[in-house]
Amino acid sequence: MKSLANENDKAELRERMKDYSWKRLSNIYRDCKVFSAGITPNDIRQGELGNCYYLSVLSAMAEFPERIEACFHTKEPNSAGIYLMFLYVNGAVTPIIVDDYVPVKGDNPCFSYGKDDEIWVMLLEKAWAKL
Repeated sequence: MKSLANENDKAELRERMKDYSWKRLSNIYRDCKVFSAGITPNDIRQGELGNCYYLSVLSAMAEFPERIEACFHTKEPNSAGIYLMFLYVNGAVTPIIVDDYVPVKGDNPCFSYGKDDEIWVMLLEKAWAKL
């Protein structure tokens, strides 16, 4: 799990990350969809990461669903598990490609996740982390 914690991190974090593995979203959710029944702030669930500052911004954006949707070029799950997304960096639209592997404990996503089988929350969090 060196991508989540390495030898320079605190022992407590390294120990906690030992229980995590990576799974594709299609292996976690039977019928995953990027967007399901619309986009609302209530779709967002916080995981173990403790990044409520980020999720509160995401929640504010979700008040205007078209802003969330505009971040996604790839709006449907695909067999390759690759998603092209757009975020603003210093005012410039920046393309970001992410895959659909997420850290899990058992079959449960460890970090933020969406309501039901929606994956937009996880993909946006992953794109932001990649930045």
